[in-house]
Amino acid sequence: MKIAIGSDHSGFTLKQYIYEHLGSQRHNVFDTGTNDQARTHSALYATAVCSMVNTGEADLGILICGTGVGMSICANKINGIRAVLGADIYTVKQSKEHNNTNVLTLGALTTSPEKAVELVEIWLNSSFDETDIRKYRLQLIEEIEKKQR
Repeated sequence: MKIAIGSDHSGFTLKQYIYEHLGSQRHNVFDTGTNDQARTHSALYATAVCSMVNTGEADLGILICGTGVGMSICANKINGIRAVLGADIYTVKQSKEHNNTNVLTLGALTTSPEKAVELVEIWLNSSFDETDIRKYRLQLIEEIEKKQR
């Protein structure tokens, strides 16, 4: 699987941990930065990861900041992106099954590295439930996006 990953300065250490884990699982991982703990802004990396997802360069994206909230807000501003804040197992699994999320955001200050990897694995291994009701939900989301400027 091709996965784009990015973080701000707060998420740098957790991003490195997840990057290494994904590589050990034989995923093709694209690190969009940041490359150190110097202060930077979530929007820069959310844009880079989400662009790769939208163009098909990556199948899925993972974004990390202090709480995951900033990255989630930024990612969900981009048409075609359905980002979930990975707060717990149930939410992560349901987000993929019911909403076909394509970006996972995590909080480095609120999630241990071990828990983050568990959430990533559950999200990656969950599948969209392609029933008519779920497909209709995605159509409704697409209609909202078409109305945006």
